[in-house]
Amino acid sequence: MDEGEVGVNRDTVHELGNEVAHARDELDVLLGEFDRRRHEVLDVPLQLRRHALGVSLTALAFTLAAAGSVGLTMWRRRHRERVRARAGRLSQAIARMTEHPERVASEPTIPAKIATAAASAAVAALVKKLLERGVTALANGRPDRAAIPPVNGDVARVGRGLRRFASTP
Repeated sequence: MDEGEVGVNRDTVHELGNEVAHARDELDVLLGEFDRRRHEVLDVPLQLRRHALGVSLTALAFTLAAAGSVGLTMWRRRHRERVRARAGRLSQAIARMTEHPERVASEPTIPAKIATAAASAAVAALVKKLLERGVTALANGRPDRAAIPPVNGDVARVGRGLRRFASTP
């Protein structure tokens, strides 16, 4: 923009410059305060001093909750092991058995039998395949599969034949 344009004169330029300078000064103050507060918030020892009561109560509450949980677990375990409690559970089991005797020794369903047979067949096939590979590896005498090296007088498999190691004097 040229100074000769309509609506823009030296006074307007100075006013705008002053407004910009004032806005920059305000921004500087705000950014300084923001930086001070950021440092203050991230100062852990200062925050612990300021909020000592809240931190202490929170730590105490967590400790009591953990101790209470352990204590309750121990109490329940001791209670369950008492003879009276075991007798009570036995009587409940007998009551359930007499109410529904068909559930006590029920036969598995047909889908369960099929699933069991399929799983057994798959495991048997896997075991057979692994055993075949192991026997083939032993029959081929692969040195990388040898567990114990041969000693004098022992028989070692070499290629497809056997060779006895001669004892040396």
